Order: sequence, then C-alpha cells, then structure tokens
Amino acid sequence: MSQEQEVFDHQIIRASAGSGKTYKLSERYLKLLLEGVPAESILATTFTRKAAGEIQDRILKRLGEGAASPEGAAKLSQELANSPSEYGQDKFRALTVKVVRA
Repeated sequence: MSQEQEVFDHQIIRASAGSGKTYKLSERYLKLLLEGVPAESILATTFTRKAAGEIQDRILKRLGEGAASPEGAAKLSQELANSPSEYGQDKFRALTVKVVRA
C-alpha cells in the first residue's frame, strides 16, 4: 500500500428485519462521503437487489433533503455531525452530484 492510500475501517452490520440496518448503512455511507471518501470506493452490500435498492434510495433521499433547503441541510448535518451548521446545503448538493455520477 502506498503512503497516499488511506485505510478505512470496515464495518459489518448484522441484524434482523426492521431493526434499522438500511438507516445505519446509509448513515455510514454518508459519513464516509463527508470525510472525503470517493463514492466509487465505498461498497455497501446486502443479500437482495431489493435491499440494495432501498439502501441506495435512502442515501439519495437523505442527500436530496439536505440539498433541498437550509432546514433540510441543518437536519442532516445534525444527524451526521451532531452540528446543524457543520455542513450546508451546497455541500449536500455537491455530494448528491458525486453519488449520482458514481
């Protein structure tokens, strides 16, 4: 591994249906994006296409809410960084573009 490469902790989330896995996976994905990890280098996997689609939908929905209004940005920033002013609407707009392009 070169000195330029960063190492990120891998995380496995195992839980029963309805326990919040999709929320936790989308939260982890969004936090990695905010840390500067390229979207194309993040792998979130599950056992069914339906569940994978739900994860993707949740990520895009949350980013869209953060990009749509200052209030949405403040809410998402609070959820992800415990600070309503840490990330603004422009940051979530830019991340939305990156995710859609990836």
